[in-house]
Amino acid sequence: MSTVAEFIRLAATAVEQLSTDYDSTVQQHGLAAARFNWSGYVLATLLPYLEEHGIDLMQSPYEALTTQLSRTRGATIFIFTPAHKSAYSDRLSPAQFSADDLRDYFNEFNETDEAEIGQAMLDGITSIRQSLAGLDADSVILFSIG
Repeated sequence: MSTVAEFIRLAATAVEQLSTDYDSTVQQHGLAAARFNWSGYVLATLLPYLEEHGIDLMQSPYEALTTQLSRTRGATIFIFTPAHKSAYSDRLSPAQFSADDLRDYFNEFNETDEAEIGQAMLDGITSIRQSLAGLDADSVILFSIG
């Protein structure tokens, strides 16, 4: 199980440049917003878990762009906005989640038996919350798994 997840803070004014020159835009305008030391596959499972619990980070005003970028880059890409921060930051405290519940969800979702994966899922919540904390009215988080 290995793939990389990245949280990159960008000026909102640079977002549309991603469709024509992704790499240069990220290089010139991007700043790391959080770290996640586990496989990105953990976050690919965490996002549907959070959605089932009323925290939908996969929808944004940039949905058409993220669909296009995901397809062309062969990755899973979402853009978190200040609206995500205001709606979900308080609800993304790891203390509000159970490592056992997260582990069970991951294992059922992926048909695996990973004993320590609950901690990885909790770390994912921490990374998402940390990335959102860096947002202001003029920025977004480019989140990618791939």
